Amino acid sequence: MTNKRQNEIVPMELWERLTLTLEKNGERSEFMTRVEDIKKNSFMFEMPIRQSGSAVLSKGDEVEVCYNKEDASYIFKASITDLFEEECNSVAVEARGEVSRVQRRRFVRLDISGNIKYRILDNPDTGDGNISPQISGTLLNISAGGILYETGSSLKEGALIVLSFSLKRKETLDNILSVVKRVERLDDNAYLVGAEFITEDNLADFGLDALKDILPAGTGTFDENLQKLVIQFIYKQQIELRQKGLLSR
Repeated sequence: MTNKRQNEIVPMELWERLTLTLEKNGERSEFMTRVEDIKKNSFMFEMPIRQSGSAVLSKGDEVEVCYNKEDASYIFKASITDLFEEECNSVAVEARGEVSRVQRRRFVRLDISGNIKYRILDNPDTGDGNISPQISGTLLNISAGGILYETGSSLKEGALIVLSFSLKRKETLDNILSVVKRVERLDDNAYLVGAEFITEDNLADFGLDALKDILPAGTGTFDENLQKLVIQFIYKQQIELRQKGLLSR
């Protein structure tokens, strides 16, 4: 990819990570996926995982496909031609237009990648009151309500976990109680996990009193102070990106 012409289109590659954007019923939803197969104008993607919005992908939907390279982002319009949820957990897509090269600043997300550690708690109703050893993962995204991360260990939706991670080595959040809201298998050794922070407002919903004797020291909910910490971090990162010209106002 060296010495590329300024407007040269860099093609997608197998297992490349993509973002699909769907506009439906006045709402914008985004999905993460990867490339499984490439033909001339058609592709097979892993079953997309929704990252924002509430829309569900359906056969016939028109989407915008975006993939990133070192030099730029690339987008094209496409149609969902089939979904194979039971057979191979994939989606068939057909390109409907030419690939366009665009400035990366239109698509830059906050860079919050980093390492996380988590431990899985027994179900308070059916478990034996155990807690797993520490497991590693990679932080992908964060909001004031939860995180998205990748890990090599499978979890069940509804599982209770204790999270510890740092925000670009600037702020550390240790032993935060969370609940797994969704799990998507990326491949044989990787899972995408969306976890929601447990707060004082919904703590009673999880029956954690039964597990208080096994919780690590300092374990707590995602309180107002921690929420402000995360919001301030995100805000500062946005300012830094704008100053570097990597995020439009």
